[in-house]
Amino acid sequence: MVACDSYLELNPKDSIIDEDAFKSIEDVQEGMIGVYATLNTQAMVAISSRASDDVRLSEQNRGQGIANHNWEFTSSNGEFYTMWMYMYHAIDRANRMIEISKAFDAEDVRIKQVIGECLFIRAYCHSELLRGYCDNLNGDSDLGIPYMKQSQIGQPQRANQAAIYADIHADLAEAINLMSGDFVSNTANKIAAHALRARVAIYQQNYDLAIEAASEVIDNSGFTLADTSEVNDVWNDVFELDEKIEVLFKRSRVENESALGNIYIDPANGEIYFSPSHDLMNQYTNDDYRKDAYFGLNSQGNDVVAKHDGKGVGPNIVDEKILRLSEQYLIRAEAYIMKNMMTEAKQDLDLLRKCRIENPVPVPIGDQTAMMKALQDERRREMPYEGHRFIDLRRWGQGIKRLPEDSELASGVELPAGDYRFIFPIPQNEMFANDNMVQNKGYN
Repeated sequence: MVACDSYLELNPKDSIIDEDAFKSIEDVQEGMIGVYATLNTQAMVAISSRASDDVRLSEQNRGQGIANHNWEFTSSNGEFYTMWMYMYHAIDRANRMIEISKAFDAEDVRIKQVIGECLFIRAYCHSELLRGYCDNLNGDSDLGIPYMKQSQIGQPQRANQAAIYADIHADLAEAINLMSGDFVSNTANKIAAHALRARVAIYQQNYDLAIEAASEVIDNSGFTLADTSEVNDVWNDVFELDEKIEVLFKRSRVENESALGNIYIDPANGEIYFSPSHDLMNQYTNDDYRKDAYFGLNSQGNDVVAKHDGKGVGPNIVDEKILRLSEQYLIRAEAYIMKNMMTEAKQDLDLLRKCRIENPVPVPIGDQTAMMKALQDERRREMPYEGHRFIDLRRWGQGIKRLPEDSELASGVELPAGDYRFIFPIPQNEMFANDNMVQNKGYN
């Protein structure tokens, strides 16, 4: 046995242990590439788009996403597992980098930045899991998700939502404290951390915090909304990474990577999997610049989703916009409405519309119900195909009823408000591996 010790202590030839891989702060900084590489929002965009009322099934579809479009949700569905896996994989890498960074000077600004970026990514991924796999979203439920603060193999239980929100806000507060004020849109930054605080707060129904965090971004970041002449540029990735126009945080995409546009169109032959719904396209006036940016026609004259159709490096490849300034205006307006601050809400909605529409009609001040309807309609027009619509309908207590012309090829026509399928099933792989995991109701 002793004679074998030297062999047993050899490291695998196809891997590098952390002590050898991260010998300098520069190594740690380069290690962040691996964290960002795992960050992936595509599964949420795919599920939310296909399951919402923003698309209609194409006759060219060969099975891609049809089950989710018809709300035939099961725990064995691959997209639910993909989202769960990628989010926890990114969390694990972030946790590993935080632990590795502890071996270096804690006061070095580069180490602070790395830890801050990892805390932001950890908070973001947990917030995505929370809104996908948890009920209510206001923090009153015991069925949250496991909040992983270290890299380990185990069988964690689902924490209650209040604890999850507390952990997310704690991670973001520390990230803001640690990160520098430098900005590039494809790297976690202070501005993005404040924006994520606002998003989480509006889900949590913490309207004061939503206003505070969104106002920090809107009023103090130096960011501007893309105007009518720049709307297309946002989705064609024209702006430089350090330009403070519209995009607060994104994941850069390059050739040969999986592409957002592939959700809707086959990159090889142009066949359409899902077309934009008539219901959504009817929401835009002809002088709304988003209409041409978000929708188009292919060579056969068929409607296509153009929002993610590519930036020139390959078919359907476009950077994943994770946080945008317009969302902050919508979050703040929604919070204002819920606090009966209608004049302030109107100002935010009018400003956004002025940057999107040639001759916008001002939003009339009404009661809370009327103002929420205006907010919800504008949010739908601004943010389709970004992973929000399906979740928004759920948190607003609304169902889905597709128009006849949008459901000619689909068996899914109506999903009632409050239906259990507005919450994703915990993937079967997780249920098999974790004896402590509790499945969401309706999927047992």
